[in-house]
Amino acid sequence: MKQLGKTAVLLASVAMLGSVAVPATTASAAGKTINWSEIADLPTMDPSKSTDTVSADALAATSLPLVQFGKNNKIEFEAAKSYEKSKDGLTYTFHLRKNLKWANGDKLTAKDFVYGWQRSINPKTASEYAYLFDGVKNANAIQAGTAKVADLGISATDDYTLKVTLEKAVPYFLQVITMPVFFPQSQTFVEKQGDKYGTSAATYLSAGPYKLTGWNGSNQKYAYVKNTNYWDKQDVKTKKINVQIIKDQNTGYNLYQGKKLDFTTLSPDQVKSSKTKKAYTQIKQGATQMLQLNEAKVKAFKNLKVRQAISYAIDRKTLANNIVTGAAVPAKSYTPTGLAKDPNTGKDFAKGAAVKGAISYDKKKAAKLFKAGLKEVGISKLKITLLTDDDDSSKRVAQFLQQQLEDHLKGLTVTIKSVPKKQRLALSTAKDFDMVNFGWLADYPDASSFLDLYTSDASYNYGSWKNTTFDSVMADTKDKDANNAKARYADFKKAEQTLEKDMGVVPMYYRSTAALKNTKVKGVIFNPTGAPYNFKYAVKK
Repeated sequence: MKQLGKTAVLLASVAMLGSVAVPATTASAAGKTINWSEIADLPTMDPSKSTDTVSADALAATSLPLVQFGKNNKIEFEAAKSYEKSKDGLTYTFHLRKNLKWANGDKLTAKDFVYGWQRSINPKTASEYAYLFDGVKNANAIQAGTAKVADLGISATDDYTLKVTLEKAVPYFLQVITMPVFFPQSQTFVEKQGDKYGTSAATYLSAGPYKLTGWNGSNQKYAYVKNTNYWDKQDVKTKKINVQIIKDQNTGYNLYQGKKLDFTTLSPDQVKSSKTKKAYTQIKQGATQMLQLNEAKVKAFKNLKVRQAISYAIDRKTLANNIVTGAAVPAKSYTPTGLAKDPNTGKDFAKGAAVKGAISYDKKKAAKLFKAGLKEVGISKLKITLLTDDDDSSKRVAQFLQQQLEDHLKGLTVTIKSVPKKQRLALSTAKDFDMVNFGWLADYPDASSFLDLYTSDASYNYGSWKNTTFDSVMADTKDKDANNAKARYADFKKAEQTLEKDMGVVPMYYRSTAALKNTKVKGVIFNPTGAPYNFKYAVKK
């Protein structure tokens, strides 16, 4: 048993997880109100339906996972105080704290986790993150309609004991259950709200360090208020965090300069003028920004030469250095660097797996491939629409891409469609686009968090790319090689290289966030995977 009292518990059988850390308890001290900003609208507070970083931040601040990522991206206990794992790695038994409550005062028990997991896996909920349950007993069968929701491998032995049964080893299991789709949900509350659940602060029930207030489902200002029913309230030093949606970075910068904000992201010009300031910070992320090409809607995108031409036509160095200055590194692979180490080499997986020259800028090669590709498709011209978010950064990237593609690919016309992030997510899910600017932040530090996205049946494979070799080797990572780290990463390497050679997606840059953060604000944990911000220990002096 891994006890709570230990400051670092080695997970010897799951090397990828690092250690379970328990932060030292400090004396409670009230901090001033923190004024934070996000660059996109909050689309949902339904843990089963959250797919974006803004809702991930809000859910992380207000929900109660079994475990969570704390400082240095290490796993910390939250609702669980300890756990046991069977020798074969297929059974996890979590022991919950006995003082857990929902924000309304109701008791929070193991049954709430059972209901939350069952609701997330239920096909009727249509959770895009249901695939994360892969490995939990009967999860895939439930999604396929051949097993009942009640057959999911999770049960409450009593109010404080949760048993999870896997049907195959999941090396990253503790890491993946930090995701909202695995959070507890109150059946009584959810069923009372019906279809309105999670669409406003009033229709969402908090259980974490903070309660969500002031969000009506579409407004651009809301707040996290300290939850007095939270089990660890003594470690929450901030009574209120105001959050404002600011898509225009000039507005955010001016509000920060006027001391109306404690945090704001920066445009390229703002980065240049802010790099010498103490408040300047660059937040690393396990994230890649890319283009998905909809092969189901645009016939030409089924042609490999056309897909390659679009990739070769993009000057990633200029894009990263001049358009998204301070927040990007040109991509040379799909999986971002710094995400995971390859146990076969001990070195960065992405760097070792990248196919040399596959993801690069070559306008002559792009023009030649595009002409040949269109001829094979039987057309001489191609008109497409680029779907993108409507924040400043996304618009700048879209305009750059439009110019690059039209300048280097004769016969191509690109129209830009900028919409709010919530609408872009909906259009992407419905596959109602030609080409979409799509970013992915790893949910957990493992190559699977990226490569799982592009199997033929993956919910985030919006472009409908299919490759039998890719599907086969990714299946091996979950089945025959699941318990063999070296074989598993050899599979990942083959999958990465297959994706790059076949240009199943067009990587553009590895993403980071350039920002100004008030130096008086301490304790915010910046996560490179999952929810970008953890506010539990945040305090403004």
